[in-house]
Amino acid sequence: MKKTILTLSLAIATIFASGQCTPDPQFTLPGIYPDSSIGMPDAIVGQPYNEIITIIVSTDTTVDFNGLPISVTILEIELTDVDSLPPSFSYDCLAPNCIFPGGSTTCAVLSSTSPTASEIGLHQIFMYTHTTVDAGLFGQQTQNDTIDYYYINVTNTTSTVNQFNDFTFKLKDIYPNPAHNTAKIQFISGVISTVEFNIYNLLGEEVESRVISSTRGVNTINVNTTSYSEGIYLYSINNGKEVLTKRMIVKN
Repeated sequence: MKKTILTLSLAIATIFASGQCTPDPQFTLPGIYPDSSIGMPDAIVGQPYNEIITIIVSTDTTVDFNGLPISVTILEIELTDVDSLPPSFSYDCLAPNCIFPGGSTTCAVLSSTSPTASEIGLHQIFMYTHTTVDAGLFGQQTQNDTIDYYYINVTNTTSTVNQFNDFTFKLKDIYPNPAHNTAKIQFISGVISTVEFNIYNLLGEEVESRVISSTRGVNTINVNTTSYSEGIYLYSINNGKEVLTKRMIVKN
């Protein structure tokens, strides 16, 4: 079977659960709620975070099998692992072993007892699912998927779960700001590409330039400011289509 077996298997990527939860009865259609258009609520650093997710698994769908569209019955979707969460975040599932049967309604929770300042920055999270369907004459089929387009942005005030796609190109604030000796700059690229990174002073003079081979997802640039004079600088990234610029302060 080709990679995307059904929309819900992608949505299931955001399943993070607590063994004690109740699905929200206002939702009746297959999907995951809140969906990506609403997003997850903010989590305040230093305060417990506990967000209930409602999951409704469809009973069937249409997939591309060896080039042919066929109808299949969804037997189950299993969330096998969630990798690269910030250290204080965890997940668990109401359904035993995080296995969601076709046609079921269940729930899940992403939680943290207390997001910390050491987690500030972007954390790309990788979710792994295993889907089993009944494909009729083709028998039972399974497939493993990796969902890599969610990330958690932890700041000194809030942390949120976000999503990116193939067209995403985002530049985040430098941390710390003011920068003292060392700092990090992160950006998100929806695709593998070559990115030009530059830093300028307020006179427009270039003080640093690099060419970076970006990965899909979260990319981190470490900056050493020990040779910089105190003051305000502009840093930018350019992927050949977009130029994104932000401000940084250097304090020795």
